[in-house]
Amino acid sequence: MTDQPVETPGRDWPLRAGALSAWILLATIQIALSFAGQSGSTKDDSTEQPIYQWGLAVSSVILYAILLGITWAIANGDRDGLRNALGLRRFAPRALGLAAGVVVLSIVIGAVLEPILHAGDKQGLTPETYDSSRLAPLIVNAIVIVTIVPFAEELFFRGLGVRLLGPLGVLPAVVGTGLVFGLAHGIPEALPPLVVFGIGLAYVRWKADSVWPGVIGHGVYNAIGIAAALAST
Repeated sequence: MTDQPVETPGRDWPLRAGALSAWILLATIQIALSFAGQSGSTKDDSTEQPIYQWGLAVSSVILYAILLGITWAIANGDRDGLRNALGLRRFAPRALGLAAGVVVLSIVIGAVLEPILHAGDKQGLTPETYDSSRLAPLIVNAIVIVTIVPFAEELFFRGLGVRLLGPLGVLPAVVGTGLVFGLAHGIPEALPPLVVFGIGLAYVRWKADSVWPGVIGHGVYNAIGIAAALAST
């Protein structure tokens, strides 16, 4: 996919104070709910693994549909239209190379820090054991995690977030949305790779003026995580 290169993305983007305030409010709510959920549960709360439960797919579809709807509502009214406001644009192939580099770097950082931080134990979504009797919900949940989740999160954090913070400069847009993305997962132990991942994909979004490389990279990142967990069972 190709498009005309954008030499100074963000410079001509409109500053929409109301929309930015709404985005910050929603991001803050996500962070608060994520940390509250983590503090109110433990790994031993249930012997069930979420990825083998149909409820995970159903709740994820509902929650991310709501997130997409709110993202769409906040983006509505941008002078350049929804497509440009959310970064739903064509992109140069080199952007995929940048996104791939971000994925690899984040995985390496996560692997190096895992023996110290044990972030994998805190997330609770990846399977710890393989249960062939519940293959159907595993497949459906995996599809949701590598398609719907990346699309919704990229549109909110990178598509809309980078667009709204862009007029303030590259650092607020890239670093700011990366930090918010990491915090929104509510897992302090996973912050280093998540923040690097968020900042990296925000930079790709800024340079490419498109959210699609991030969506693809995010989906691959999640798929690798599930595949690695299954391979280790």
